[in-house]
Amino acid sequence: MEFLIYKDNEQHGPYEQQQLLHVLQDGDISRKDLIFREGQMDWLPLEQVFDVEEVLTHSMNEGQDPAVVVDIYQHMNGLISSHEQIFYIAHQKPKMLKHKPDCVVVTNERLIINRQGLSGSRMEDYQWKDVLSVQMSEGLMGTTFKMLDRNDHVVQVDDLPKPQLERLCQLAQEMRVA
Repeated sequence: MEFLIYKDNEQHGPYEQQQLLHVLQDGDISRKDLIFREGQMDWLPLEQVFDVEEVLTHSMNEGQDPAVVVDIYQHMNGLISSHEQIFYIAHQKPKMLKHKPDCVVVTNERLIINRQGLSGSRMEDYQWKDVLSVQMSEGLMGTTFKMLDRNDHVVQVDDLPKPQLERLCQLAQEMRVA
């Protein structure tokens, strides 16, 4: 579905929903700007057309750093397919020697782990059909996300904040069943 925006006495667009989200996140439009899409009778404020707040905050309800989430979202959004949607982003607590945190991204098609190192980032990609189980553990050194794939390979990400870890495991369980 395509959207048109009316801002500063000019019409802009058409935008796909993902493009609209990027323009909104970049601050080029606001939730108060007028939007039109097929089936509407009149131009309406963006916030009345769909729940923008939910779209913007679905990845930041458990204390994530907004700058990290936006960075990861924009990076991942450029890599995923057009019919794939990012549902959730969890990231490690800040570390002293690490410039960017490792993160786990849940989409409607897969689980993606983005690991940061000195030589850049490395992605590990698992289709939901290949994920056998997910679990969380807490220890003296913090919390850990663990995933077991079809090849009996255990993947883990340490130091995810507990609220993010709980939400990540909940979503991963739901996606595995879907």
